[in-house]
This record gives sequence, structure tokens and C-alpha cells, in this order.
Amino acid sequence: ALITDFIMGALSLYFAIRLRRNKEEHGFLKYWYYFFLFYGIGSLFGALGHAFYNYTGPQGKFPTWISGILASYFIEKAMIKSAKPLNKNNRLGKIAFVKMILTFLIVITVISTKSFRLNHTIGFIPIAINTFIGVFISVSVISIYNMRNGFEDFKYLFYGVLVMVPSFFIFMFKLNPAQWFDKNDMSHIIIILGITFFYIGLKKLNYQELPFQN
Repeated sequence: ALITDFIMGALSLYFAIRLRRNKEEHGFLKYWYYFFLFYGIGSLFGALGHAFYNYTGPQGKFPTWISGILASYFIEKAMIKSAKPLNKNNRLGKIAFVKMILTFLIVITVISTKSFRLNHTIGFIPIAINTFIGVFISVSVISIYNMRNGFEDFKYLFYGVLVMVPSFFIFMFKLNPAQWFDKNDMSHIIIILGITFFYIGLKKLNYQELPFQN
């Protein structure tokens, strides 16, 4: 998990750096930039958390969990920016913000319980559910919406979601192919492929046309 976390983090930060020069072009790109930035930072903290677990304990995972919640929020905000007709009075933006705050509150509540001290993995469950809603549902649903409106290049974002879906179930059901290649490694490899599709999709889109110019 240490190696695949590091690769995933480094790749995400590379994508963020590549998007940084264009992030002022549209709010859609700006929020994708922040997604890759926080996801990359979280993954690198995840690598450190695995490496120094014997010293930090489950608390070493907290920076990764925080970054994960923020990354999910930013990817939701990005997709909302590409679907203005669905976001009247910023209702979707408000829902995304409230969901982020609720997730933080739920995680804080969970890690304060005795159950967390006995089984620290339960602290990640609300984050996993939040990520599923933010990354898998928001990206796929809004990508399909845009594709149906004639913006075919959103298909790459949708492909990224399809590629990443198995990672959620691999992690939740603790599918470990081998001792040296566990559920974390397997899900990380899949996510790396998924975020690569995301980046390809962002480079394919034309930000001087609809749905970005309306």
C-alpha cells in the first residue's frame, strides 16, 4: 500500500500541476485542480500513515481522511459547474457543502467512540460512502446528463467512474488477492487508472463552448 499510495499521490499532484496553469479558465477546471491537489496530498499522507503506523497508530490516517472529504467536495463542485441548468439557486452546491460538513461531523463522532478504539477501520466507512456519492455518483450522473445534451467528450469522465467502481467493493469487502498485494494495492491501481481517464477527459473538453460558456 505504501508504494501504490505514493504513486497515486504523485500522479494526482502531477495532474494538479498540469491543470494549474488553466484553472482560471473556468470554475470547472479550478475545482478539478483542487480535487487532484487534495487527493494527491491525501494519498501521500496515506503512504506515510502506512509507513509509520506503528508510531502514529490510526491517528496517522486522519490527514488522509480529511483530504479525502475535501477532494470529494471539490469534484462535486466541479461537476456542478458543468450543469448550470440543474443548479438553480445553487441548490446542488448547497447540498454538496452540507454533505461535506455532515461527513466531517459523523467522522468526528465515530472516532470519539469506544468502538473506534477497538476497530479503527469503522472511521473510514462514512468517508468511503461520501466518496462513493461524490466521485462515483456525481461524476457519472452529470457526465451522462452532459453526454445526452451532445457533449460527447464527457464520456472519458464517465469511463473513469466505470473503471473505479470495483475499487469501492474491493475495499469494503476486504478482497485480498495476496499477502504482498492486498485490497489497498488492488484498489489503488484501479483508482490510478480511473483518475488518468479523468485527466484525459479534462484535456479533451473545449472550455470555449457549451456547457462551459452559457
